[in-house]
Amino acid sequence: MKFNWKLIATNLLFWVLYVVIWSIRDMAYAPTFWDTVDANVIGGFIYGIGVYINLYIFVPKLLLKGKRLLYGLVMSVWLLLVAYLGAKLFVYLYKDVSPSTSEFFDSAGGLASTAVEFMVVYALAMSLYFINEWYIKERKLRALESQNLKAELSLLKGQINPHFLFNALNSVHVLIRTNPELASNTLEKFSDLLSHQLYEVDKDEITLTQEVQNLDNFIQLQKIRHQDHVEVNWHYSGDLNSKSIAPMLFLNFVENAFKHGESLTDGLVKIEITIKVEGSRLMFNCKNSALVEVELKENSGLGIENIKRRLNLIYPHKHELEIDSTNNTYSVHLALDLNED
Repeated sequence: MKFNWKLIATNLLFWVLYVVIWSIRDMAYAPTFWDTVDANVIGGFIYGIGVYINLYIFVPKLLLKGKRLLYGLVMSVWLLLVAYLGAKLFVYLYKDVSPSTSEFFDSAGGLASTAVEFMVVYALAMSLYFINEWYIKERKLRALESQNLKAELSLLKGQINPHFLFNALNSVHVLIRTNPELASNTLEKFSDLLSHQLYEVDKDEITLTQEVQNLDNFIQLQKIRHQDHVEVNWHYSGDLNSKSIAPMLFLNFVENAFKHGESLTDGLVKIEITIKVEGSRLMFNCKNSALVEVELKENSGLGIENIKRRLNLIYPHKHELEIDSTNNTYSVHLALDLNED
């Protein structure tokens, strides 16, 4: 059996304070402080029985189950019983120390005084009990929210991975049949991508250098696949080594640019991708020539919604995402604050 020593210590402190405070108060009825301690220790024991029977029997079995009227009736009887036992106990304990005090507790006024004392102790104990229950509930709720957050992030990553792997494998499959030499170079890039998938994507954060390298591998793989059909302008700048970032935030946008880009004039799909780091701020831009209707439809798809959800979970109030389709150009702008709070 595991004891909650913190809870035990808190309860002991409560009753020590009760004995000290009530003993100081009762010095008006006895010659010295120590003449009142014995009575309050024993009285505290009686009150303690009343308090804990209430907290661990009456409260869970009646009050917390919605039986408020029955709880009120039971507590009224219990209050009178504890007050009566306490008053009779004080009659005996104060008989030799202060006969007048003993006589007082043997009267209706003494019974009322004992009842009020127990009600004060009962009210304090109930307040502390519900404050503690609220704290426990809030702590469990925060832990549950944290577990749900991790589970949701894991699920969102899992939704991204199969889609990405399918497209990458399809690229390799096409190249193996059409150009074995080119397929060898593609497989090397694909190997790096798989390594990133296996060992990096499940981490909360990776270095920005790793994420950019993974993105570069994907872009080079797609350029090999599409060859003369795509014109890619891809560059990055700034301090990448000292920054960390959640993995797989940019890949879906870039994948969509290759997948849904449309040639408008010269037979080439034009794609522009940039990553720029200035201080703690990162700017990612991805533009591609496209038919507006096609890209607007893709924007409502699962992949983009996953990225939006991940950004809201990982970078709440620390990101700006703008997606726009104008003049036959589909553009994505993502700004991230990479400061660690």
